[in-house]
Amino acid sequence: PTLELTPEPTPTPLPNSNPTPPSLTPKSLPTLEPTPDPTPIPTSSPTPSPKEQPTTLPTSDPTFQPTFRPTDRIPASPQISPSQSCVEVDAASYKCGDPISVTFNFDKAFDDDWIGIYPCETTAYLHAIVWQWSCGSPDCIGAVPTGSIVFNSLPSYNSHGPHKWPVAPFQKLDGSINRCFKAVYLRADGPSVPPYESICSSTEFTIQEEGTGNCAI
Repeated sequence: PTLELTPEPTPTPLPNSNPTPPSLTPKSLPTLEPTPDPTPIPTSSPTPSPKEQPTTLPTSDPTFQPTFRPTDRIPASPQISPSQSCVEVDAASYKCGDPISVTFNFDKAFDDDWIGIYPCETTAYLHAIVWQWSCGSPDCIGAVPTGSIVFNSLPSYNSHGPHKWPVAPFQKLDGSINRCFKAVYLRADGPSVPPYESICSSTEFTIQEEGTGNCAI
């Protein structure tokens, strides 16, 4: 007889006593807590209302003059033709120390115009050798369009600056002697002076030196 073998049944494996470990435990504080005021509350008036006049209106006199002579009068500068002169001297030649008489006639005069003595070659009128107010005094009230003045000493208000009397010939940088001078009618016109504005000049005149004192070269 034939013997038939029956296969043994395969038992089911027993479950592992060590189960699969679970996933990582999440942190107790997974996210940061939001701030108490994350978003500022907008103001009730986010944009200030503009002023009716956002800029200050300019003043009628926005710039002050640095000198003691304010520019409350700014007319066009008077023009004198080369053939005319509003100032003249009384002689063509003087000895050093002689009085120098000057006459002037200028209908557009100001009360703070003045007359100075300069070397003939002067073109930029800074400080005169000697000068006087055309009205005759530093305390004038009102312009004097016509008159005369005499240079025969150093006025008290000439104490500031390189002024001197008598007007004397002098040696120039090139070694030559200057004996030529002129009287000039002047005005402090403009925001910064000197140089001063020349209105007109006299005929040139000479001064002859003496051998002693302030008149010696």
